[in-house]
Amino acid sequence: MKINNTQVSIIICLSLCILSGYASTKKTAKQTTNISIKIPEDPTPIDPMIYGQMLEDCNDKVIYGGLLNKKNEENPSVFKLLQSLQMPIVRWPAGTYIHEYNWENGIGPKEKRPKIACIRWGGYDTNLFGTDEFLQWCQKIGTIPYLNFNMSNHPEYAASLGDALNWIEYVNGSEETAFGMKRIANGHTDPYNVKYWCLGNENYGSYGIHKAETADFYANKLYQWASCIKTLHPDLYLLGVGHTDDWNQKILEKNGQLIDFLTVHFYMGAKIKEDCIQDPTYTLFAPLKTELQIQSNCILLNRINSQFNRTDNPIRLSIDEWNCRHSVFSNGKYAFTRNDDRRVFDVATIAGMLNVFIRHSQYVGMANYIFPVNGHGLIRSVGDDDAYKSTIYYVFELYRKHMYGKNLTIKIEGPAITLTTNKLAVEGNFDSSLLPENIVATYIDGTVVMPDDNTINIALINRSPEDSHKINIQAPDGFIPVERYLLEEKDINAANTKENRNKITPQSIKLSSKQLDLTIVIPPCGFTIVKYKKTQTIFD
Repeated sequence: MKINNTQVSIIICLSLCILSGYASTKKTAKQTTNISIKIPEDPTPIDPMIYGQMLEDCNDKVIYGGLLNKKNEENPSVFKLLQSLQMPIVRWPAGTYIHEYNWENGIGPKEKRPKIACIRWGGYDTNLFGTDEFLQWCQKIGTIPYLNFNMSNHPEYAASLGDALNWIEYVNGSEETAFGMKRIANGHTDPYNVKYWCLGNENYGSYGIHKAETADFYANKLYQWASCIKTLHPDLYLLGVGHTDDWNQKILEKNGQLIDFLTVHFYMGAKIKEDCIQDPTYTLFAPLKTELQIQSNCILLNRINSQFNRTDNPIRLSIDEWNCRHSVFSNGKYAFTRNDDRRVFDVATIAGMLNVFIRHSQYVGMANYIFPVNGHGLIRSVGDDDAYKSTIYYVFELYRKHMYGKNLTIKIEGPAITLTTNKLAVEGNFDSSLLPENIVATYIDGTVVMPDDNTINIALINRSPEDSHKINIQAPDGFIPVERYLLEEKDINAANTKENRNKITPQSIKLSSKQLDLTIVIPPCGFTIVKYKKTQTIFD
């Protein structure tokens, strides 16, 4: 994938086209958004790894009580629903918990594995879901595994470079290596051949037992680890921890020849009171702030890739952790919880983030949503053998099935709103001082892809919490709309529950083959994908 300064300018220009529009205080369905689609000469491929997921033992029934039931057996309904998603990659042990995780506690006979108190998240890790269990689960479910090294700076829990090398050897080593022999003795003859490994997690911050590190300290430690790992295992893909612009420059200047991805984290937020989202506009438009930050990261990555002659093998971004966190009002205050149901407004926020990743597919090569089950989850487990789909399950399902291939050019013009950038409800690796004070954005957001030469798919969301919007779509010559998928509900706070599991589900509508241009209406927080097919006949 070759990149240059001109292409970076084009990326940012195209993104601004997405945001173009006219500011409006009156927002009704009578106002129309016009969308046009063009096929560029050399469209950018979309890496399917942007639809990845993350697992972490965070004491919210993600692994124990989620993937596994109370009997520490696989929940068959959870497995079946996750398998249907065709998850491209899954990160584990992931997150803050990695700073206290010892991978050797999770191998060997289960009856001999220690039960460890979890410092950061509370509860206990039984270590019954360890390295072999995770990797065999990945093989069974059909996904690529992605492992995370412990680079803690705590004197009791920190792992060494030797620990990391031993883990690689256990996972990928032959029968001629010491830890390869241990794996074989534990019942798995063949190497797992795991390619993706991350060095650390949010090393810039004080989380749990980890204390904040400077960019220089982490850059030097990353260099020591990554240079050794790459020398011994040049075929591995290494991910380094990203943060703000100054941090990223130091990490990349020192390690530009060694790492393959720079990780960043983004968390949208929603406040829920009396079962309703508060100030919804700044949640629904939150992905815009993420997009502005990614654009800044793209400029830096382009310079670094050019500096290190990596334009044909560029360092890309991995949005290693992202979701929409809910804080629920109770006992006179808002409190963060992973257990609030995913609602209709979450459909718009999650689709909005996926649209950002697609628009910047030249630089966003991976993204991992947290979590696929229970906490913030795409599905919710019920008891030992049951589970159901949340609203956002269908977002990932529809994007995974239809929004792949190559990224095309889309222009959106219509009713818009002016927003204060720093009020947008999203936290993470931002340089807020470098972002514009205000931003103008259309209520309708969308991306368009070409899975193959005969089809085009367009994904659209309505970011208004109150009003429906009418949309006129002008497709490229020779393409006609044939099918439309809808995910919508009049109550933007509605959710699927174990008592009413099918309250919000997608609908599919066949479209007339005689329509060249299409006009549709999307309700508040509604989401739709329109499928186009190439035809040799052009109707008048």
